Amino acid sequence: MTREIELTAEKMVAEGRALARPDGFVVFVGGALPGERVRARITQRKKSFAFAQALEILDPSPDRQAPPCPVFGQCGGCAFQHMAYPAQLRAKHQILIEALYGLPGVPGIVAEPLGMEEPVHFRNKMGFAFGMAEGRAVVGLHRRGDWRSVVPAGTCLLQSPESREILARVLAFVQDQRLPVYDEEKQQGLVRHLVVREGKHTGERMVHLHAAERHPAFEQLPAVLGDFASTVLASFHTQVPESAPPGSTTVLSGPGLIHERLNGFTFEIGPATFFQTNTRQGERLFGLVRDWAADCRPERAVDLYAGTGPIAIHLAAAASQVLGIESHAPSVDAARRNVELNILSNVRMVCAEAERVGETLREERADLVVVDPPRPGLHPKAKAALLSAAPPNLIYVSCNPATLARDLAKLVESGYALERVQPLDMFPHTFHIEAVALLSRKMNAQHPTATAHRPGAW
Repeated sequence: MTREIELTAEKMVAEGRALARPDGFVVFVGGALPGERVRARITQRKKSFAFAQALEILDPSPDRQAPPCPVFGQCGGCAFQHMAYPAQLRAKHQILIEALYGLPGVPGIVAEPLGMEEPVHFRNKMGFAFGMAEGRAVVGLHRRGDWRSVVPAGTCLLQSPESREILARVLAFVQDQRLPVYDEEKQQGLVRHLVVREGKHTGERMVHLHAAERHPAFEQLPAVLGDFASTVLASFHTQVPESAPPGSTTVLSGPGLIHERLNGFTFEIGPATFFQTNTRQGERLFGLVRDWAADCRPERAVDLYAGTGPIAIHLAAAASQVLGIESHAPSVDAARRNVELNILSNVRMVCAEAERVGETLREERADLVVVDPPRPGLHPKAKAALLSAAPPNLIYVSCNPATLARDLAKLVESGYALERVQPLDMFPHTFHIEAVALLSRKMNAQHPTATAHRPGAW
């Protein structure tokens, strides 16, 4: 196969690439849209497939648009800004259907994705890196394929206008103070990362500077940011921001945390708290889980991989008793504070690993279990624990169609019926797609510890 070739893209596949099959040979093409004929360069060739990058669009798709971001394709964030948003949703829908293909009822039970009315300014958390360009400090996002290089992000459409102003003020501060940017290769310098978190419904904002060591100038940062920040923090370490060691963080102003509201519930967000980065779609996601749970009419519900408790707290309106299970102790502490904030007496949190909860699940005799695992999906032991407990109803929240398909196949094989699947677009302009699946134990499935029923059969 030549290094340059004309290809016709058929469809979008995982990782934001299009698939082409010249003479039956599979090529994954970056920068192409379904139906387009492109001139492309082969970048990597394997025995049964190859990767390529579009060089010229010979026959453009009607779904192609001019990317609204001036640095699209340079930073490692968005993958789909050259595709009209309705086409993005169609592509994600098809990718999910293909991942689940072969499961009973698919594609008919996979609903259209819930997209955003305005897919801009939606992120409530963004992390930025400091770098150097033409001898001056810059702050932005890592360049695609080169984490050591930084693309200035002052025009990023995913962050709010207030976040852009924060970015501009912090960069001016770093330049005016002549604070050196940390060099990862030489392991010397000072400023490393900046994380901005926002409460979209509360208006509170956290600005968190990460540096290699302390510096007296950092005390001036709250005054520089003014009303744009509710709280300002600085952490001192040479690791990635999420790995800031305990005790390395100093609160420069404010309470050191912010709050957000989802569907009327209040949540505390600290500097290391995991929280859905799309507030509006997070509300829809958790509201959907709550509503599906209510249809199951559970007495006892379990939230597995509970994090800081948003699902468990939403389940409080659907079940008489809710148990949240989470392995990360700081998240459990945060979840307990969130339960107290919302004055809920029927939700309790325990710290335990998902793969070691078999006995707990059997003792709970839950009518409903909700699982929201990380991208690798259910741990095999967690899956075994679920199947051993055999709850009548399961809700599976997934951010990875491949592992969702794998786990659903095992659950269906073990006696569950897949009732419905609802995709949500949590990350517009990227290839990521969230999905919620509802399963019920088949009426004729035998299990010694569970009485099966479909949702609403109480």
